[in-house]
Amino acid sequence: MEHPIRSAFSFFSQRYERILLLILMVQLPLLLVHFFLANYIYAVTPTFSGQFSTGDIFNAMLILLLFLFAQIPFLYFWHYEEAGEDKALRKAMLQFTIRAFHFFVFAVFLSVIVTIGFGLFFLPGLILLAMYISAPIIAVIEEKSVWKCMKESVQIFKKNHWKIVLLIMTFGIGELIISFFIQTMIMSITTSYLAIVIINLFINTIFFPLFYLMLASLTGKWRNELGLLSVENAAAENS
Repeated sequence: MEHPIRSAFSFFSQRYERILLLILMVQLPLLLVHFFLANYIYAVTPTFSGQFSTGDIFNAMLILLLFLFAQIPFLYFWHYEEAGEDKALRKAMLQFTIRAFHFFVFAVFLSVIVTIGFGLFFLPGLILLAMYISAPIIAVIEEKSVWKCMKESVQIFKKNHWKIVLLIMTFGIGELIISFFIQTMIMSITTSYLAIVIINLFINTIFFPLFYLMLASLTGKWRNELGLLSVENAAAENS
């Protein structure tokens, strides 16, 4: 894959109808669960005089958990489409259903250690996220345990660390900036909290899938460059 970023945008635009189904079936329900859980956490956790409250810490962990877990059906769909499989969407949802708990446990583990890293200082959390963020992609491609793919994810990070960090930072900061400007525009028209929530949900349904697809395409390219592809996937990549 010579142009992974262009390929990711092309994949997103050409298959948007089916990606939208994944958004409606998986991502949107998870975003709504996060919305209600976050409000409940802020209501029951104590607020201290410091810069961050206990609720902020739990909310950050929930966001990371959602971000890591929600990507799985999109990754399966991307993988099956790139492999030329029939009924890629149905197979993606089936595999997500079968392996959901496996990936959920990994998402919980990674979100906890990354949140701790962010709590100690921003950089350790960012490095931990960048080190292991490729593991689910490798697990989907190779049909292996995500835990067994962590070592390879670290190998990719060692060779492409600044690219992975830059991708995470670009999407994270870009999403914050766009959310801020759109929220400012909305609040100049209405102060409805529901309107702000809907706008944030909409922005996340665009940014998250694009990030997943871009990282998956880049990971495929990096694995090929490092000679980490299995025999079957190497043949598919070269075909």
